[in-house]
Amino acid sequence: MVAGPLRARMPPPDLPDMALLAKQARELYPRQVATGDEDLSAAKFFIPTLPGLPSSSTLTMYGGHLPSAPPKNGVKDTTSDAHLYFFMLRSRHIADMERTVLWFNGGPGCSSFDGSLMEVGPLRLVPGGKGQLKEVEGAWNEYTNMIFIDQPVGTGYAYMATNNYVHELPEASQHVIEFLAQFYSVFPEFSKHDTWIAGESYAGQYIPYIADAILSSTRIPTRLKGLLIGNGWIDPYNQYPAYLEFALKAGVVKAGSATEARVKKDVDTCMDKLNGNGGIKNVRIHNGECENILGSITDSTVQNVNGQNMCVNNYDVRLTDTHPACGMNWPPDLVDIQPYLQRSDVKSAFHANRKDGGWVECNGQVGANFWVQESKPAVFLLPKLLEQLPILFFAGDQDLICNYVGIERMIENLEWNGEKGFGNVTAQDWSVNGKPAGTWTTARNLTYVKISDASHMVPYDQPLASHDMLLRFLDIDLLGAAGPAAQVPSRVGDEQEAVLGETHPNGTAVSGSSGVSGSLEDGELVSVGSGSSTGGGALETMVNVGSALVIIALMGLGLAIFLVVRRRMNKRKPSSHKRRVSKGRGMAVGESTEEEGEGEHELEVLVDGEEEREEGYRDEKGKGRARVRDEEEIFGLGGSDEEDEEEQRRRRN
Repeated sequence: MVAGPLRARMPPPDLPDMALLAKQARELYPRQVATGDEDLSAAKFFIPTLPGLPSSSTLTMYGGHLPSAPPKNGVKDTTSDAHLYFFMLRSRHIADMERTVLWFNGGPGCSSFDGSLMEVGPLRLVPGGKGQLKEVEGAWNEYTNMIFIDQPVGTGYAYMATNNYVHELPEASQHVIEFLAQFYSVFPEFSKHDTWIAGESYAGQYIPYIADAILSSTRIPTRLKGLLIGNGWIDPYNQYPAYLEFALKAGVVKAGSATEARVKKDVDTCMDKLNGNGGIKNVRIHNGECENILGSITDSTVQNVNGQNMCVNNYDVRLTDTHPACGMNWPPDLVDIQPYLQRSDVKSAFHANRKDGGWVECNGQVGANFWVQESKPAVFLLPKLLEQLPILFFAGDQDLICNYVGIERMIENLEWNGEKGFGNVTAQDWSVNGKPAGTWTTARNLTYVKISDASHMVPYDQPLASHDMLLRFLDIDLLGAAGPAAQVPSRVGDEQEAVLGETHPNGTAVSGSSGVSGSLEDGELVSVGSGSSTGGGALETMVNVGSALVIIALMGLGLAIFLVVRRRMNKRKPSSHKRRVSKGRGMAVGESTEEEGEGEHELEVLVDGEEEREEGYRDEKGKGRARVRDEEEIFGLGGSDEEDEEEQRRRRN
């Protein structure tokens, strides 16, 4: 995870007055909703700080319980005390517009605190730090508001007064609809935000159902713009048999071995069962015979080491074949997270005291009661959804339990928007910060991203790549943004990497400027150029434009005349200006002007001899990165925006 104070090159913000922030929250959000004895006002949900959080933190946080029992026959259900829990982090910066992402972990029954404290949120527990928190950069709330939701009821901090567990996906989705209706009553401005739904593993079932419910609902004004599903369990018919194919590719099972023959029999039994029940149209989300495939693979790797059974990690096969509990106690962060979230002072700070008992990562009762006997696999919802929304599937290539092979087989056999699979569209290489990140494929509203050297929890292993993926998919224009993500170059296919840097007219870097070259290596920033050492651009060359002009002038009188004419078209030169510098090309392209006395830079490009304001031209490959007409890629950098728990842990989370 990106570590350290990489909040862009700007003066550090003043530390917040928490009492003042709470007062402002009360003034901004007056009492808006009253349900029974509950005061559902935004000020009630404001989290000024958390136990173990450094006093220097500037995070804006909200959290608490909201009623989620759906209406019965159009009438409010007064017999249920079902409440979902949310933890919200406001974006650090606003790029071109406000965006919101709803995050769901899987299980079923696993808390979305996995996402917030281990994956895409900005907070991590210091290992062995006795509840000390640290902030990390590159979290998904850099440019989007992140809302982590514990659901179905009973999961994480979510609760219900009686054992009224949810059993089917449509039912769980209606709880989310009711939750959102309550949420928009408390935070009405969020109804105007472009909104995406993201999550992983069993959320591959949750997310399409929730999206379908949102699009069908007239109760909530959610501006749903797209879905992101990581290592999702979506299509059992194609994903069950892929266990063996992946295990062979990963070397977990040796080709020609007795294990392969045994697992192959399990695959045949599974497919006979599925086809005998009417084929793919009658497949259930879980099938006992098919679950034996993964069980046989795992059993084949069991070793007894010092009296403890060790086997392949289901979530990260790189962790050899000697991992305790087959990965059910992975990642190691859980050792610190569970005791922290069970503390009474922590529950109080998160406004979660109404949840009886301690927090567990994956609630076995919730999972056991989530039968989904009547719910069709979410894959059947995808064609309709893809007519209305872009969907991104991303997959870490080292995950076994929801592996990339199964996801690719699903896509190959999926028909959407008039065609089947990706057809002739091929995968393109994708790099981030100068390193290979994986492959990127897009066609007809569907994007598939395969991430290299990543586990079941992709952002846990590859935070920079996963964040770049988010920025591209959400089409975030970084020209008006701040923060280190704006400085990390990336490329899909034949795009040209570039960064936005601030230079003097002679091409040298402005000391302390927001675009000075540098690179992010292993989560740390390394300076490779003059000026500030706290950048993140991975810029390989800084061009001395003055020297270049002298050389060019010596090439001939005709070229010199051309330069004079061009210079006259733009007589006034600024004392400093921002310049796009293409990585490795040794050539500056385009300038911006600074009106005297205004102190603001305007990025302009030269097109057909005329200066023209950059409007962020984009293509599918470079989605989420502002682009110019000549396909040079720009990464903008600006100032900060002041608005600125064997059943219990069947963890496809």
